[in-house]
Amino acid sequence: MRAAVVWEAGGPFEVRDDVERRDPTEHEVVVRIRAAGLCQTDLSLAGGAFGQPMPVVLGHEGAGEILALGSAVTGMSVGDRVLVNWVPSCGRCYTCVRGQTHICRTRRRASEQGLSRDLVAGGREITVGMGTATFAEEAILPANGVVPLPDDVPFTVAALMGCALPTGIGAATRAADVQPGDTVVVVGCGPVGLSAIQGARIAGAATILAVDPTSARRNAASRLGATHTATPEEFTAGGFPDDLDAGGFDIGIDAVGRAATIRTTWNRVRRGGSVVVVGAAADGDVPFTAQELFHEEKVIRGSFFGSGDQRREVPRMSDLWRRGLLHIEGMIEASVDLAEINDVAQRQRRGDIVRAVLTL
Repeated sequence: MRAAVVWEAGGPFEVRDDVERRDPTEHEVVVRIRAAGLCQTDLSLAGGAFGQPMPVVLGHEGAGEILALGSAVTGMSVGDRVLVNWVPSCGRCYTCVRGQTHICRTRRRASEQGLSRDLVAGGREITVGMGTATFAEEAILPANGVVPLPDDVPFTVAALMGCALPTGIGAATRAADVQPGDTVVVVGCGPVGLSAIQGARIAGAATILAVDPTSARRNAASRLGATHTATPEEFTAGGFPDDLDAGGFDIGIDAVGRAATIRTTWNRVRRGGSVVVVGAAADGDVPFTAQELFHEEKVIRGSFFGSGDQRREVPRMSDLWRRGLLHIEGMIEASVDLAEINDVAQRQRRGDIVRAVLTL
């Protein structure tokens, strides 16, 4: 089968057609991937971030059809349309039974995905990136690693429902709990930040400031619901008019995850406001004093995978898309065959496009 292999950290994707997979075990399914989103996390992992083992087939946003079922799998049939869920939950641990399936205690970090015999190419074992490897025509997944996909949702649209959309929308509507009339700032207008902007708009925010260094992404933010835009320099300097800032934003959503952007977002949120961190650049500690935590009474929290459950979020996102409230196509600026992955990866790294979707 075709797959895009990264042989060494920082190297290109090699698209080859001799990648082989094993058969599924009794509790697994095989999905014929039809579309896969090219996420920034995949590009970071291709560069060796988070200790990613090599060689590897990456990709964790994906949609397709059930190709084969393990002998013990029930409730699914060959041909069913599904979305890949890269954070499958056990349903039994402490966090799962409390309804926090997205932070299931059994989930593994990308760096914990070791070599396996799932994939082989050129006589070498290939790591299954993120436990999903959707940059391949066929993916072996646990039965709880797929979510039913409505028949009317195109695979290219569905691909973004696998990570970027629920992460950003959930950061706004669940973690931040944006309320009608709130003032919101979103720092970082990649796919997650743009999804957070859409989530804030859908939730009824009165003011949404989008912060990004690139004009193309600021323009995309305006199209998708931002009422105002600013460069990072303008945001750091502050001094916004009262009708925009009004003494501080109610909610700040940091979709970058760098220490400097988190701290600046904190500074621009009002007393009693909330900061949600949905980026993970991991470039250092963020300093806060006990006095400011005490006197300002702000809330700061992380949001992993939108703080939601994909089995509820996929129907919700599909409905919002159908009703024209969630503009997914407006976030996809390139839809290309897997063979063009290196070209669109470079364009995405440069910021020329917001998000590319690969078809397989």
